[in-house]
Amino acid sequence: MQFFKKCLLTGALFVAFCALPCYSFTLGDKLKKAEKGDYVVTEQNKNYSILTVRSIDKGIAIFEEISAPVSVISQDTSWKKWASDGAPGHTSWILFEIDLDNHSLIESYSFTKKGWLYLDDSQNFLSRLLGLSLNKVPEEQRKKTGPSPSGDELDRRKIWNPTVKIEGIKTKADCDVWKARWPKDDSILSSCDLILYFSKKQDNFGFPLWIEATNGHYTHSVKTIDSGKELTSSLTSNLPRRQPSFVQIKKTDQQVRFTIKSPAYYKKFELFAFDITKPYENIGPIPFILTKATEKETLYLDVTDKTLSTFFKTGSRYKWLLKPENSSIHYVESEDFFLWPTVASK
Repeated sequence: MQFFKKCLLTGALFVAFCALPCYSFTLGDKLKKAEKGDYVVTEQNKNYSILTVRSIDKGIAIFEEISAPVSVISQDTSWKKWASDGAPGHTSWILFEIDLDNHSLIESYSFTKKGWLYLDDSQNFLSRLLGLSLNKVPEEQRKKTGPSPSGDELDRRKIWNPTVKIEGIKTKADCDVWKARWPKDDSILSSCDLILYFSKKQDNFGFPLWIEATNGHYTHSVKTIDSGKELTSSLTSNLPRRQPSFVQIKKTDQQVRFTIKSPAYYKKFELFAFDITKPYENIGPIPFILTKATEKETLYLDVTDKTLSTFFKTGSRYKWLLKPENSSIHYVESEDFFLWPTVASK
C-alpha cells in the first residue's frame, strides 16, 4: 500500500485533526472531529498524494488516497477539479477504514489493483501512530528564522511559520506547534520527534499544514503542496467488503465450536443449517455464544449439543450457513458435511 510503504511520515497527515487544546491528547482521539471533504496534498519521492476524509461516523473513518507522479501534474492544477475529473494520470487509488476507538486499521482496498490490501504490514504502525500523544511546543522553543545569535546576544529572531497553499492560494500560515515522540523501533521514525504545525485561523480544519521529523541528527519535512475543504472525487463506489469464512468446525465435549475468520466491521451474525437432502429448507437461526480469539479477525461460535438436538435429526447430514447482520452478503456456506450426532474430536 503506497500510503504506508513509501513514506511513513505521510501517515501523520491523516491522524491529527481539529482545533487543538492546550493539553496533551492522542492523535486517534482527534480524528473523531474530522470533517468530510477535508484534504491535503503532499509530495514525496516524486509523487503527489491527495488524502481526503471521505466519511466519519460513530468512531469509524474512511479515507481516500489518490497518488500520481509529479511529471503528469501541472503546477497550476486545481486539485478539486483533478479529483472530480477522475484523477487523470493517477497510479494509485485507495480507500481505507480506521477504527478510531481501537486505533486500528479495519480495511484497505485498492481500486487500481482491484483487490484488498494486506493489513498486517501496517497494523502495528497504525496502532502506534493513533496512540501517540501530542504536547504543545512553547513559543520560546519553536524554530526561528535566520542564524542563531552569537555569544550573549539577545535572540530577536522571529518565530518560523511555513508558507503553504490553502485552496490554491499561497499564504504564510500562523501556526500552533505540537510535538509527539515516535517510540524506538526498526522504522525510519524510530525515536524521532514529530513536529506538527496547525493553523491558528482554521480551527475547524482537519489536517496539519506542515510536518517535520527529527532525531537530533537530521530533520525531514513533509512537503505540503495544497490543502482545503469540501473535496469530492469522482469515485462513487463504496469500500468493498470481504466475506467471512469458516476456518474449522470442531466437535468437543457437549458442544460444537466454529472458528470463523471475519473482518472487524461485522459485529453480529446469524447461524443456520440445512439438511443436504433438503437444500432449500434452512434450519434456524441456531443460538450460539460468540467470543473473540487472540488472533486478528478470528472469532469462535459455540453451540451446545442440547441446542443442536432440538434442530437436528439423528443420522442426518447438514451444512452450515453463516449470515452477517446488516450486510449485503446473503449466506456463507461451509464446505464439509456435518453428521449428527458427531463424536468429539480428540
